[in-house]
Amino acid sequence: MSGTFFSILPVFAIILIGYLAACWGAVPASVNRDLNRFVVWIALPALMFHIVATTDWHQLWDVDFVIASLAGSLITLALGTGIGRLRGLSIADMAVDGLNASYSNSAYIGLPLFLLAMGPRAAPYVIIGATVTLMAQFACGVVLIELGHHRHLGVGHALGKAATSMARNPVLVGPVLGFFWWLTGWTLPAPLEQCTRMLGAAASPTALVAIGLFLAERPLVEAVSNRFVLMLTAAKLIFHPAITALIAYPLLGMSSFTAAMVVAIAALPTGTGPFMVAAFYARDGKVTSGTILLSTMLSVLSLTAILSLLPR
Repeated sequence: MSGTFFSILPVFAIILIGYLAACWGAVPASVNRDLNRFVVWIALPALMFHIVATTDWHQLWDVDFVIASLAGSLITLALGTGIGRLRGLSIADMAVDGLNASYSNSAYIGLPLFLLAMGPRAAPYVIIGATVTLMAQFACGVVLIELGHHRHLGVGHALGKAATSMARNPVLVGPVLGFFWWLTGWTLPAPLEQCTRMLGAAASPTALVAIGLFLAERPLVEAVSNRFVLMLTAAKLIFHPAITALIAYPLLGMSSFTAAMVVAIAALPTGTGPFMVAAFYARDGKVTSGTILLSTMLSVLSLTAILSLLPR
């Protein structure tokens, strides 16, 4: 277990550097918005395009992996909406709690962490988790929010809004374009290959520092003292990987590595996606930011335990 802990420690150390830099005033916490825009609009799409365009999907595509990832995430999303119902929230706010419980930080934390802990072969599976699964979760969340806001306009309007939002998301557009390139069978030209590789190399450290700056703006005491933050954090770090493991191992009988990957991705802390959704729709973001903060801090221990126990 100590070996696993030290293998993933650099990821959380970079987050801590960003956190301390903001706390000590070396870097304003507000800089996280600019860093986040760079990651979301330039570096991360380039990284995901590069990985998808250069991966042999004939060998790596795994339907069981997708089924386990989708089923585990959507079941946990339903649990999160149930927690929102306990809070007496509207449908729109219940949807945000659903995302709080199920939206894994695959792109920002998952990619660098699993590259360190499991090697380069982990990257394509993280990309699948960061596109297929998050697209489904994002769509469900936006549809529920739109229904809550504009119930009179019907499901068609809500689905249209969700489709438009996903089509404009560069983190989702990057891998889709990479997949279309892969379908052509062409090798990436050297300048494009080097450009996307260099930009992609900047994605992970920048994203991790941005997370640290983001967390520095959130009071830890307030997060720990909120029972709904604790419930959503438990749903994310315990229930999500547990239900995914139940689906992956006994139900689907997946191979050790792919099963370990799908469970490990489910065990990642809550990403910043739910906070962005809450901000865009002017929902209360206190519980969301608290869940992101607490789940990120505790995931150092939970991910160490899970990665140590899972057969690979």
